[in-house]
Amino acid sequence: MLNSLKSLKELVFIKVCISCAAPEYWLCPSCLSAWNTSVKKNFISGEPIYFKSDYTSKTASVILAAKESNNLNAIELLASAISQSIAFSIAELRISSEITLVTIPSAPTAIRRRGRDHINTLAEYVQKDLQQKSIRAKYAPILFQKKSIRDQSQLSSQQRMENTKGKFVVKSCEIPQGDVYLIDDLITTGASMLEGVRALSEAKITIAACITACAVGRISLIP
Repeated sequence: MLNSLKSLKELVFIKVCISCAAPEYWLCPSCLSAWNTSVKKNFISGEPIYFKSDYTSKTASVILAAKESNNLNAIELLASAISQSIAFSIAELRISSEITLVTIPSAPTAIRRRGRDHINTLAEYVQKDLQQKSIRAKYAPILFQKKSIRDQSQLSSQQRMENTKGKFVVKSCEIPQGDVYLIDDLITTGASMLEGVRALSEAKITIAACITACAVGRISLIP
């Protein structure tokens, strides 16, 4: 009976690549290759950004699966990309002490809709991945939205800047110790990252670098 149920499940729920629908893989070798790249570096308002992959239709499918479907394979892949970028930056910046991970906050409406905090889950996976690399990391979710931010998917770069300006605030009596990394799963224009840097700076917190899983090749707010 059990074997019959398993066979029926395999017929009903066929495993296909989430990016291109190729059979037998959750992410086929071709689509996975978009993540098997060297860590890239760019700058945003003088702050270094490290990321693993360019934002394309292939990588977008992984972001979407992690965010909206709580796909654990996708979450683990994003966490791996972020932790690899952190490890690369630690070597480049010659950091030897414990680091602190601070995340760009999810919108409260998104958290309610999903029934979970995606970026919080992702940060916990990153922290575990870093531990396996013998990198000591503390997670401090100290950034919050003090005002609602409307959906940015259809906004221009300048509109995103205006939409996020002054919206984040640090809510913590404890200032993170050691080198601080500001993390998000995706950077498109960089508006949220810039606002995160501003809010942390206002609280006298200096970041070592911005980290993301993937970013638009030419980040429009980067000079």
